[in-house]
Amino acid sequence: MPKKQPTAAKRARTAARAGAKYTAALRHETGTYPLPPHLDLFDTDGLPEGDRMVVDSLRALAAEGRPLPAHVAEPDPEVVKARFRAEAEGITPQWKRWASVEAAVDGYVLRETQYGPNRSGYSKTNRGPRVPVPVRADDGTVSVVAMPEWARLEGFTWVWAHTGWPVETPGRIVDPPQDFFPARGLRWQVAVWLDLAHEGKVLGEDYVGGTSAWQTVGWCTSREDAQMIARAYTAHRGQYARADVIEHGTDNGIVSTSRDTYLRAPDAPERPRPVTPSGPRPASPDRSEIPEPSWNTAYDNPPNSSLIVWTGTSWRTLVWTDWQSSNIAAVLGIGAGGPYEWAESWGPRHPDRDMHDWTQEGRELVHRFPDPTYQEQAKLHDAVRRAREEALVDALADRGGLTRDQAVERLSHGGEAYRQVLDVGQAAISRALHTARRALPEGPERTAVRYALDDLMDRHLLPPDAVRLAGEQLDSEIENTRSPETTAWCRRAVTEYVTPALDPAAAGVEGFRPQDTSS
Repeated sequence: MPKKQPTAAKRARTAARAGAKYTAALRHETGTYPLPPHLDLFDTDGLPEGDRMVVDSLRALAAEGRPLPAHVAEPDPEVVKARFRAEAEGITPQWKRWASVEAAVDGYVLRETQYGPNRSGYSKTNRGPRVPVPVRADDGTVSVVAMPEWARLEGFTWVWAHTGWPVETPGRIVDPPQDFFPARGLRWQVAVWLDLAHEGKVLGEDYVGGTSAWQTVGWCTSREDAQMIARAYTAHRGQYARADVIEHGTDNGIVSTSRDTYLRAPDAPERPRPVTPSGPRPASPDRSEIPEPSWNTAYDNPPNSSLIVWTGTSWRTLVWTDWQSSNIAAVLGIGAGGPYEWAESWGPRHPDRDMHDWTQEGRELVHRFPDPTYQEQAKLHDAVRRAREEALVDALADRGGLTRDQAVERLSHGGEAYRQVLDVGQAAISRALHTARRALPEGPERTAVRYALDDLMDRHLLPPDAVRLAGEQLDSEIENTRSPETTAWCRRAVTEYVTPALDPAAAGVEGFRPQDTSS
C-alpha cells in the first residue's frame, strides 16, 4: 500500500517548526493564496481543545456552504446613547456602528462598542485578539483566517472591518451600497473598494476617521467609459482591491440592472509614471463647450467636477466626479501610451471662497494632465499676457476710432501713466459688476454677470451701460478714505477707458500732459 503523502498544511507546519512563518510556508506549498496578504492563517494544531472545537465547527459550516450565523448581543446603554446623540446632531454618515466579535461553535457573537479599532494598546507584538474565520474557495477548500476582532455595519450587513467580507459569508467583499444616479444620462456608476490595509498592515481607521470602504469614483454616460476606469483602478498595485461598474435603470436608479466586477491581481505590477507626449497640447475648450448637467434634486452635493479628454479632434467629458479627477487621470495613465494623451479637470467656480462664500458661478479649469513642465507653464502665462495686450489694443482702436498701429503708438507714448488711467477705469466698472453680482442669488443671472466680468478683465469687453454702472458705483462708495478729487479722477478714467479722447494731450489725460512728457 503506498505511503500517504502529507498535506500542504502539514508540510507548512513542518516548515514552521523549522523556523519559517506558517502562513508564508502554506502559501509556498499551495502555490496560490487568494486571501489578503495582511492576514495570517490559523494553525489549529496549536490551539487548546475548546478553541479547536470552535474552529472545527465553523469550518464544517463553511464546508457545507452554509452562512455563519452572527448574533448581536444586547448593546451597552452608553453605546446606544452615543449613537442616538450622533444621529440627533446630524453626523450619521460619519458614525460607524462597531462591534467586537467572538467566535462560538454556532457562529459569532457581536458586541457593539462606541469606538472601532483605532484605539490604544496595539503594538507590533500585541495586535489585539484574532477570530477564526473559515473561507470556502470555489473548489470546496476551506482556509481558516486569523481575522482581527472588529466588524462594522455596512448598510444592513455586518462586515469584517479589515477586509469588507460579510461576517456570515466571508471570502468576498460586500457589494457596494445602492445609490441614485445624479443626473439623467449618467447611469453608469464606478465604485471602488478602498483598502487601507493594502501594504500588509492591519489598520483600523485612517487619520481622518475613515475605514476601508466603498467609495464612488464617478458617473459616466456609457458603459465602455465606466469599464475602462474600473479596469484601470485594479490593473496595478495600490490601495484599491475591487472596482464595480453599476448600471442603473431609467427609474432614477432605484433598481440596478447590471454589474461588472474587477479584482486586483495579487501580482499586479507597479503603476508606471505618465509620460508627456511629444506633440503640442491642444487648446482648452471654451466655457460654453462644457456645460453642467441638470442634477437631480435628491443630490445636495452633486459630482460637479469633470474629467475631459482629448480624442484627437475634440474634447469630450469622460466622467463626472467629486474632485477625484486627478486620481482618475493617474490610474488611467493619461499621457503617451495611455488611452488618451491629454486631459483636463474642470470644476465648479467659487470666486468668493476666500470669504467663505461657496456660491457657484459657472465652471473653471482646475488642472491639466499630464502636468505641464515649467517651460510649458511659462509659455502658457506668456500667451495669456499677450492675449490680454492684444485685446487692449483692439478695444482701444475700436472705441477710439484708431487703427491698431495708432492704438499701439498711443499706449507706447502714454507709458505707465496712461495705462494706470485705463486700469482705474476698468477697475471702477469691475467693482460695479461685483456689486451687482453679489446682490443676486446663485443661478444663471449671477453667472451671466460673472461672465461679463471675465470678459471685461480678460478681453476688455464692456458691459451694457458701463459708464452708468461705474458712476453709480462711485456714488455709492464712501469717500472717507479718499478725497472728492480722487473720485473725480476715477470718473475721468472711466470716460477715457470707455470712449478714448481723440486728442489725449488736449484733454489733459495723464501720460500726455506736458509735465508727463518732459524729460
